[in-house]
Amino acid sequence: MKLQLCICSCLLLLGGARAGRGRLSIEPSSGIIYLNKDQVFNCKVEGSDAFEFHWKFPNDEVIVKDEHERFQLSESEYDRQLHIVNAKASDGGDYMCQAEDDNGVEMKKKISIKVIQKVTFQNVKTELEFAEGSQAVLGCDVTGIPQPTVSWTRDGQDIPLSRNGRFQKLLNNHLQISSIEPSDAGMYECVGKIMERNEQNSTTIAVTVNYAPRLLPPPTRTMHTWLGNPVNVSCRFQSYPGAAVTWTHNGTDLGELANTFPAGNREESVSTLEVMVTSEADLGEYRCTANNSLGSVSGSIRVQQGDLPSAPQNLTAVSLSTTVRVSLSRPESDGGIPILGYQVEWRISGTTDWSSQTAETESPLLTGLEPYTPYQFRAAALNGRGLGEYSPPLTARTLSLREPDRPKLKARNDSEGNTYRIYFDDPESDGSPVLKHNIKYKEEHSVEWISDSVNGTDSYLLENLTWATHYFVQVEAENQMGPSQPTFLNFTTPEQPLPATSANLATGQKAKIGMGGIVGIIMMIFLVLLLAVDVTCYYTRRCGILMCIAVNVLGKQEPAVKRLEQEMGVTVVSAEPKGNLCEIHTGGPLQKYNKAKHAGTSNDKMPLTKSETLPVSDKTPNQP
Repeated sequence: MKLQLCICSCLLLLGGARAGRGRLSIEPSSGIIYLNKDQVFNCKVEGSDAFEFHWKFPNDEVIVKDEHERFQLSESEYDRQLHIVNAKASDGGDYMCQAEDDNGVEMKKKISIKVIQKVTFQNVKTELEFAEGSQAVLGCDVTGIPQPTVSWTRDGQDIPLSRNGRFQKLLNNHLQISSIEPSDAGMYECVGKIMERNEQNSTTIAVTVNYAPRLLPPPTRTMHTWLGNPVNVSCRFQSYPGAAVTWTHNGTDLGELANTFPAGNREESVSTLEVMVTSEADLGEYRCTANNSLGSVSGSIRVQQGDLPSAPQNLTAVSLSTTVRVSLSRPESDGGIPILGYQVEWRISGTTDWSSQTAETESPLLTGLEPYTPYQFRAAALNGRGLGEYSPPLTARTLSLREPDRPKLKARNDSEGNTYRIYFDDPESDGSPVLKHNIKYKEEHSVEWISDSVNGTDSYLLENLTWATHYFVQVEAENQMGPSQPTFLNFTTPEQPLPATSANLATGQKAKIGMGGIVGIIMMIFLVLLLAVDVTCYYTRRCGILMCIAVNVLGKQEPAVKRLEQEMGVTVVSAEPKGNLCEIHTGGPLQKYNKAKHAGTSNDKMPLTKSETLPVSDKTPNQP
């Protein structure tokens, strides 16, 4: 027994010693310091009292207060703070915090401090200019702890770097471009990455390439015009920086007459000179010169008077009785000036006088000719300078007069009614105009035709037709020689729509409700009122049709009787109500019970409390 007590005492003492032992903690625990920044690390004891706090450098040297400018200490009873000021890359390492508790037990806590630096760019010029053909170097000094890796992109795309190519990354991570070209201008991006922290940063450098002006090829080096017609002479060029433009005419300086403005982008410009050609002295060579700090360039455009166009080609004629359709092709040469139109001439063969007509198209129609007569036709092209040479004459004979061809017809019901419109689509009828159209129509089984005629229009309306009836129509086109052969057409009118009263059609209103509808609405209102009254009786007086249905059909007990029987202890009730349902509420057992209760009478068969019930017995009430 004594041995057991001794063992227990030792265990208790050992446990008490362990429970009183403290431990050290350092906050923050990450140990990360950014370069040139300040950081405080707090070492404190938990679980016991402590004294003799110490901080040690990674070389195990004790940090003494006020001996180091960038390593400062502050303390209290339970902690010791280490202040690292303006951290340097060499400050990294394992720092130790030590302390002793009241029992002389030494406590230690180590923290690994890392001094890091974000990706940082130094001495970067964001805008650089280089002369065309020079060797360009884009500086990008990137620092970080640890040292970042560097890559280059241009306009968002990776730059193909190679040792022998025009684009090279130097050992100091700068980008070198050999023989830089204007097309190398753009936005370059220097990207620094620290992979172990998945950290990335970049800076952008705008590169501009300066070059001497260069002319863009003009649409033409020769411009044609005519006296009295002004012409615009243009000179397009590229340069950076922008160039000044001067113009000369046949070697004579024109001064500030030209208008120069950017075109397309900031490196492309156009200079336009308006030349007023009032005499032949205004014709000749016009030269533009673009000049900037890197050089100049010149180009010339010759302005000369245009020629007359050559004769049209492939002249043909399609004859009718009084009209001829002439067709032709453009001339081989327009004289350097756009074609404005054509002049077509004709005469009766054997005569000397020509009739003429100017047309803008290459297939003019000549009218008013004599039927069955030989004619000669010729044509000439017209440009700004004047009328060119005529084509060789072409002979063609017009046709004799005759009646028109059969007319082309279309019939369509344009409305919902019993009408149909017939549309005429007639040819020229050999050049003799159609004077009128003769129309005849009848029902399918009718013998008599209805006749009419119309002129000066392209359609005819058939009105007041019979509903759902098939009709036959025939139409003739008539000119001065007589009527054509008829064109036949047939159609069927639609079914007659349902009748509507004239009052409704006039006012556009819907039909009114009849007598039967009025009676039905009245009956519906009566039924709704009856139902409302019955529901009111059911909820207020416990009577009515709904109450009767609930008791007699559904077998539900009347609520008031049920409550009375519960108070009197009756557990079995009859399913057959006696008397009128309203009497049960007004003159039934409920009122009798209330009267007896207020009169102070007692009933030995009535339960003393609401919860008591009469005992069920097989004996009659008179039995002992």
